[in-house]
Parts: sequence; structure tokens; C-alpha cells
Amino acid sequence: MKNVGDDILIEGIMPSLEIPKVGYDNTVWSNEKRMLTMGNKTVQIGPNSSKKIPTFAQYLVMANAVRKLLDEEMESTIRGMYYATLSTVGDEKNQQKFWSGQDDSDDAIKAIELLTNVPREEFSVTSKPKGMISGPITLSVGGDLIDCNLGSRATSQLIPTNIRDLEIVKVKADFVMVVEKDTVLNNIRKSGFIQKYNAILLTGSGEPDRATRMMVKMLNEKWKKPVVIFADADPWGLGIALRYKIGSESLSYDSDRLVTPNSKVLGMMFSDIYEYNIPKVARLAATQEDLNRANDMKKKPWLQDKRWKRELNLFLEHKEKCELDAFFKYGFKYLADTYLPNKLREAGVI
Repeated sequence: MKNVGDDILIEGIMPSLEIPKVGYDNTVWSNEKRMLTMGNKTVQIGPNSSKKIPTFAQYLVMANAVRKLLDEEMESTIRGMYYATLSTVGDEKNQQKFWSGQDDSDDAIKAIELLTNVPREEFSVTSKPKGMISGPITLSVGGDLIDCNLGSRATSQLIPTNIRDLEIVKVKADFVMVVEKDTVLNNIRKSGFIQKYNAILLTGSGEPDRATRMMVKMLNEKWKKPVVIFADADPWGLGIALRYKIGSESLSYDSDRLVTPNSKVLGMMFSDIYEYNIPKVARLAATQEDLNRANDMKKKPWLQDKRWKRELNLFLEHKEKCELDAFFKYGFKYLADTYLPNKLREAGVI
């Protein structure tokens, strides 16, 4: 920000911010790291055109808000930062909102991360807690000890979004199992799965937040616990599972903190629909959006593994998808008592 001020006040030149480009065309697969990483492309954002002025102004306003947050030693969610920077621009006749929506505000926060090469958690900007954890693991959160095994058949603990406040104190589990949805985690937990297999259960409640992904990575790399992942048998579920394993295009700049390359995606595979004879009444017809998503995934350079292509081709052939919950058709304990143990044995985890 000092450079921007110097350009205007001292050099008398048009200021500009050089920011790494985020997206598919600047996402690169690293064979060495086995994850998605960011390429070398950058974009220049400055007030040199009417199209770029709003974006440039938004980045400066958000940077100023982050500085205020740090000065006041406070913490905010990304939603809070949106409200903190809400304003209107223009005269009475041409007045409009500074942000068209929170997506613009979120993009500005990401820009500050990219400009400083500092993750937003380090400047105390977090998101709403989504991740849940249960099992033989003890956490220290803000100095308070939380035993996630206490009452683990009845409840799970939220994973704090500000990972700086969290420390893993003790882990007694044999492995970590990640599931896509909290409803599925609840079913597995209440079945006594944790106690029977000495497992830690985790979920990001759909699209995983950063804290959940960082927790998975720490358990695998620092605590040396095998990680297995289960999601719904649809392109979106497979995409969520792969967020943990290989990363995502939108956060490729932060893969080193978020991705667990050694994790194993075990299910629910599209082939499981037929191998486990899921009744037709429990299967769902693929939408055109699902089919487009699958075709798009097949084109990704990092999804050329024969296994993923075979599964996606099977989905495109049958045009059917299935949720993990569909196993409840065989009884509410079938998922935890039969399907999951079968998959874990096949993978050599139990």
C-alpha cells in the first residue's frame, strides 16, 4: 500500500497492483507435490481504465479494513468484513452500492492474501465454522482442552476456523475418516463406529472450509494417521473428495497448507451403485448440470488417472448418481456395519 501512495504522491505515476492470477488457466499440476499449484501468470489492477477502477478501489478499501482489524487486535468473519466495508458511491442521482454482493468482498480478501502472500487466518479473517470432528483426539482451543472422544457417540465438536487458536494435543486413533456430509457423520458416529474401529470422524459439511482441510492435513502429515475419504457418488461429491486430496483451482495458491496428497478417496464410487445393487428407487437421475460437470472433469489434466476416467465414464453411460445415505435402504446400520468396513478392508486400513 505504501508503494501505491509513493506512486501517486512522490513519483506522480499511475499506481498498479500486480496480483497472481487465480483460476483454471493459472493452475498447474505438480507431479512432485502431487497437488494443484499456482502458475506464474499475474494480472495488473490499477485505476488506468474505468473498468478497473472499481476493483482497484475495492482492494484498497479491504486492505485498509484489514489493517484496522489488526490495529484493534480483533477478529472477523469474511461476512463481517463485507459489512464493515459496506458503503455507497456516486451522487444522489447515480448512487450505487460499493459491493454488488459478498462475492466481490470475498475476492478482495483473496487479493490481499495474494498481494501479501499471507493467508487470511493470519490477519484474523475467518469464515463460519463448518467442520466437525469426533473421536480419540484432544484439542487445545484458546488454552482450553477439548476431548473429542467424550460423548462421541452422541455429538461432535466444531473445528475452529481460526486454526492459529488450535493445537492438536493428543491423538490415539488408528486412522482418520472424512465424510462429505454431517448427516452421514452423525449416522456413522451413533453406530459405535468410532469405538469399534478406533477412528477419528471428520466432515466439512459439504464443500470443506480451510480449517477442516488443514486439520486433515495435520493429522496425516504431522501425526502420521492414514486418511480415507467418502463422498456421494456424483461429480460434485467426487469434486469435494478431491479437494482434500489434490486441491482446487480457486485455492491453488494455498495448496501447501490445505492439501493431503496421501489421503485415499475410497467411495462412494459410481461403480458401487451397481456392485452393491443400490435399488433403482434410491438412485437419482443425473441432471444436465451433473453431466456437464463430469465432462468438464474428464478434460482436466490432473484427472487423467484411469480410475477417475473409468468412474466418470460409468456415470456418463448410466446417467445415475447416488448419495451415501442410499445405503439406509438396507437398514440404518448398513453403511457403518457393512459398506464402510468392506471398503476399509479392501484398502488395507483395517
